[in-house]
Amino acid sequence: MGIIIDTLSIFTGGIIGGIFGKKIRFQNTQLFSIAIMLISLVGLLENILKITGDKVIGEHTIVVTLALVVGGTLGGLLKMEDRLSALSQTKNMALNGFIDAVLFFGIGGLQISGPILYAMTGDSFQLILKGIIDFPFALMLGATYGKKVSLSAIVIMITQILIATAAYFLGNFISNNLLCQLCSLTQSHHQCLDC
Repeated sequence: MGIIIDTLSIFTGGIIGGIFGKKIRFQNTQLFSIAIMLISLVGLLENILKITGDKVIGEHTIVVTLALVVGGTLGGLLKMEDRLSALSQTKNMALNGFIDAVLFFGIGGLQISGPILYAMTGDSFQLILKGIIDFPFALMLGATYGKKVSLSAIVIMITQILIATAAYFLGNFISNNLLCQLCSLTQSHHQCLDC
């Protein structure tokens, strides 16, 4: 259910943005983006830090740090920044919008942990949360690049289905502790499991 909600939020946001792009004004897009980042940062800190009395104790900080190091290293080895830069220099505005939308909606903690959590526990909370966050950004991208941004929803849906399917079949190898640590990378750790 969560995968469908996220897919529909991206698709409809892109369509509505593409149709009414000139009438929709995003004067505070930077403010909106900063607000989303602050919410995510507070959620992340809430999940990796625990206050006990007068002490602050780090939880899952090694996993978060390791994820950042591994992700940054892999991105560097694969020369992702150069490849993305080359892709974004195409003159085709619709293709640029599609690529930007796939990257924007397809990279992030909720894109990975949401389908895993759904496959292992049946909980769609993270995917629904992702859909709520994705909708206004789909509106903005649709208003900027046009309706074809909505097609990125298909790529995101396929990716989420593949991640969920892999998690379902490999679920016996994923411990509750590992799932809790994975969820600590997102802002909805408390809805993940009782860790």
